[in-house]
Amino acid sequence: MKAFLTIVMICYCLTLSSCGGYSAPAAGQPSGINMAGTWQFTFTSSKGGSMTASGSLSQTGGTVSGTLNLTGSCTSSGSFSGSVSVYALSFTLTQTGEMISLSGSVATDSSSANGSYQVTSATGACASAIGDSGTWSGTRTTAAASAAFVGSIQPPDRMPVGVTIRITTPGTQATGIADFTSSACMHSVNLDGTTSDSAIDLSGENGDSSITLQGILDKNTKTMNMTSTVTGACQAESGVGSLTKVSP
Repeated sequence: MKAFLTIVMICYCLTLSSCGGYSAPAAGQPSGINMAGTWQFTFTSSKGGSMTASGSLSQTGGTVSGTLNLTGSCTSSGSFSGSVSVYALSFTLTQTGEMISLSGSVATDSSSANGSYQVTSATGACASAIGDSGTWSGTRTTAAASAAFVGSIQPPDRMPVGVTIRITTPGTQATGIADFTSSACMHSVNLDGTTSDSAIDLSGENGDSSITLQGILDKNTKTMNMTSTVTGACQAESGVGSLTKVSP
C-alpha cells in the first residue's frame, strides 16, 4: 500500500510539472515593465532636505538609462543608469562629484516607483553629502506633446490678424511660437505659459509689444476660442478669434 501511494504521488507531481502552470520569472529576467518615458523623482534625505530630478528614460531589455535635470543638488544634471528585473530595480545616479546608489521597486503598470538611496561617494562641491541616505519616489509624467492651430484674431476696428500657433506641452508647461500675418508690428513671437486638458495661457514679447493668448479648446470640433491681449505699440490689435487645430 505504501509503495502504491508513492507511485501515485510521483505521477501526480509529474502531471503538474507538464501542465504549463504559472512559473515566476527567473532571477534577472526582464518582466513586462517598461520605464521608458519622462519621469520626475523626489529624494528625501534622512538628514532633512530634498532633491528633485526629472528627465527622459530609455529602456532596452532590462537596462534603463537617461539624463536627469536636478534641483536642490550640488550639480544641475546627472546620468541615470541601471536595471529592472521583474519589479525590482537597481540604479546609479552619477553627478560630477557625487554618486548615488538606488534600490527599490516599480509599480506593475510602470507608472511609479520608490525605494531607498545611499550616497556612495561625494567630493568637491558635493563633499557634504557623503554618507547621506534616505528614500526616493518617482512618477511617470506626461510626455511632451505638440499641436498646431491656425486662424485669425479680430481687433475691434482693424482688419483680422492671421495667426499660426505651434505649441509643445511637457506636462502642464507650454512653450511655442506664434506667427502673425497682416499685423502692423508683430511677426513671430516666442511663447511660454501653461496648459490644461482644454485650455492654454501663453505670453510673449515682440519688440515694444507683449501679447497674452488665452484659449479654450472644443475637443469635438477641434476649434479654440482665443482672446488676444496686446500691450505696447500693437495694443490696437487686441481682440478675439477662432483657431482650428491642424496637427496632430
